[in-house]
Amino acid sequence: MRLYAPPFDSYEDASGAAAVGVVIPTFNRRQTLLDTLPYVLNQTQRPDRLVIVDDGSTDDTVAAATGWLRAQRPEFPWQVIAAPHRSAASARNVGLDLVADLPLVTFLDSDDHWPTDFLERGVRTLQAHPAALVAVADRRFFDAAGRLIDADDSRSLARDPIPWFFQYGAGLASCTVLRTSSVVAVGGWPTHVTSAEDAVLFAELTLRGPWVHLPGDPVEFHWGTALARHEEQNLSQCHDDRHRQWAMVFEGIYQRVVRARPTTPRGELHRALAQRWYWAGKQLFALGQADEARQCFARAVARHPMMFRAWRRLLASPRRGGAEAAELRRAA
Repeated sequence: MRLYAPPFDSYEDASGAAAVGVVIPTFNRRQTLLDTLPYVLNQTQRPDRLVIVDDGSTDDTVAAATGWLRAQRPEFPWQVIAAPHRSAASARNVGLDLVADLPLVTFLDSDDHWPTDFLERGVRTLQAHPAALVAVADRRFFDAAGRLIDADDSRSLARDPIPWFFQYGAGLASCTVLRTSSVVAVGGWPTHVTSAEDAVLFAELTLRGPWVHLPGDPVEFHWGTALARHEEQNLSQCHDDRHRQWAMVFEGIYQRVVRARPTTPRGELHRALAQRWYWAGKQLFALGQADEARQCFARAVARHPMMFRAWRRLLASPRRGGAEAAELRRAA
């Protein structure tokens, strides 16, 4: 797919605000998507283009979204694209190609809700900080019953993104506004991984330039709402071995970061990797995959030899295969 983005100053609206495209990927989330769309239309700065990319849904999402938008008659161009089922990353890239002529882009997940001034704040902040590639807002998390279950302040993330990703993950698409040209320059959303593709993308953007924080109302993330409606669950929960997949992806990110920035402090990243391998081992052990679990515990102590709980797991499981023994030799 050919991706092209013009220089940042190519497009502005009548008020002088840079143009921004909104991309929403979706898969079998008809009602959840319809509940989210008003949060796009009610923005104090309207998007200059909205692209909804349906990733092969079987629940009539395309017709429902098209009918809803036709009834609302928004004052900006919009498209609903029916794509074959591949992945969320592929769907986002389809949308990226269709807004690549705009200077700014944001990717909204179909179960997240923006405060009314999110686009305005994001656009103005990036215009005020021309070196920044990513503007990030705070987040609040709600369960399916609408109860607040967690919140975070993104100021520390904006100051030093890489360690933050390793500790907390990078499910940040819905609360970020990005320079389109930068997303294009790193190749768009990575399709070579089946999970944690957001961590790969945001790490690559971090290696290219700084982030800036968006003060103000947080973006709302609604966990479990779609599943409670018997719609498609959150992608991060789709794989039984998701912690192992995430650990493997972050190992790849680690190698990329230390090559690009050889002076990067490694201790904090090693501890975070060890924690991810430990979680992977516990998850695999619960699934009855004892040999694979031991390999994960071995990788945990290889990254952080003082992680005693991982050592205890290993000592309680005496069988050691070749891969596990190699990891233990690294830790010795």
